Amino acid sequence: MGSNSKSREACHEDRISGLPDAIISHILSFLLTREAVRTSVLSHRWKNQWTSVPNLYLRDREYYPLERRLKKSDPDGFSGFVDRVLFFRGSSNIHRFRLLCLEMKDFSRIDAWIRTAIMRNVVELDLELYEYSNPPHPFVLPRSLFMCKTLVLLKLRLQSNFIALAPASDCFPSLKFLHVDVVLPDADSMEKLFSCCPALEDLVIEGEPGYDSVLNFEVSAPKLKRLRISWYIVPFHQNYDRKVFINADVPSLEEFNLQENILANYSLKNAHSLSRAKIDLVNLHSGEKFGTVRDSADHIQWLFAEIRNVKFLSLSAPVFGGPCSVYQYHLPTFNNLNHLELLLQNCCSLRSVTNFLQISPKLEHLVFENSIHCYVCHFVDKSVHEWSPPDFVPACLLSHLKTIRIRGFQGLPDEMEVVEYLLKYGAVLNTITICTLEYFCEEKEMKCPLLGLREEVKLLQTISMFPRASKTCQIVFPKLK
Repeated sequence: MGSNSKSREACHEDRISGLPDAIISHILSFLLTREAVRTSVLSHRWKNQWTSVPNLYLRDREYYPLERRLKKSDPDGFSGFVDRVLFFRGSSNIHRFRLLCLEMKDFSRIDAWIRTAIMRNVVELDLELYEYSNPPHPFVLPRSLFMCKTLVLLKLRLQSNFIALAPASDCFPSLKFLHVDVVLPDADSMEKLFSCCPALEDLVIEGEPGYDSVLNFEVSAPKLKRLRISWYIVPFHQNYDRKVFINADVPSLEEFNLQENILANYSLKNAHSLSRAKIDLVNLHSGEKFGTVRDSADHIQWLFAEIRNVKFLSLSAPVFGGPCSVYQYHLPTFNNLNHLELLLQNCCSLRSVTNFLQISPKLEHLVFENSIHCYVCHFVDKSVHEWSPPDFVPACLLSHLKTIRIRGFQGLPDEMEVVEYLLKYGAVLNTITICTLEYFCEEKEMKCPLLGLREEVKLLQTISMFPRASKTCQIVFPKLK
């Protein structure tokens, strides 16, 4: 009887309340601030525990939907809650301050909260603000934000433009990570935001430029290691003129990631340390019917000239073998390229593979795919679109290329010819791995193989009969292992 009583007491024992304050605060830091505050009703032990939580996550979506349903207005609902949270926390430091405002229209209150976080030595500041008035009112980034000595991470997601009250010097002395996502950005504000970042190591720039606006700004970040840029206009406008110019002075840059459909102009000054690049221009096809790609050959050639010294390149673009093959891009030689990923849409020619091999004399690892779905209807001239062997065998195929991985393989005639060519001249090939195409089956809610097991075995048998320059080359079908 006594043992049963002890076991019941053990079941009802409040072990969480017995944890040290530091551990409880750490647990609460993973909750929305609203939820953390609610724990104060659990017991006297929990009454003020939330005030020591170093991270604040505040969002207004829980307040306004209810007010709309009840047809009431409570302007002090969310704003009052944030004010009280900051008041009861007193002067304790704030490590992470995350603010999401979908309906909040009082930018002066938001400004006051940001200033409070700065006075509390904020380290990570994450702002996501939406403004739907017409015309939209720009949000003003306070001068104190640029001068904050403790700020290491800053994320800005703004539905409208912003105004930057930046000082002439001494901006962001400790900032290492900056992520900016802005709709209809302004060149002057962008310039002020990026022109002086002495400690910045990671920069992400995203947004949707205006059709008729000019966006020309400098990025000055001597310690920047990683740069990711994503511009996108939906839907693509036939009268859009490429008016985005980004000049970046980045002597320490190691990685460059670009995704866009507008063909902006880029200049990467002093990028001597750049070793990895990922370029996704697949959506250029959305502008092909307007002649956008054809008219932008110079922009693409300049872009690739900036990254010609990389060792790793992932490329998703109709660079060589697009349906409009009447134009060709004269790309530079990639003398240092060791690893290439070439991801082609199914409307592109496999000529891209051997063409790129010809300008990559030291390439050792190749991954390519020719099955990415293209949503644009093209006229395809088969006389220039079909694969044919190059006039000269690429140098890397004779002396450097060691591994090849083909994704989305279907066993089509062009694909088989390319595989036969690579085996025939790949003198130092170790492995060629062939991954057959998969599709998403809605009934099974999973990816399913396009080819059956027997079809894959037949493909392996056929390819195994192709002559090989390398006697040690292994042909691998992963699904047949």
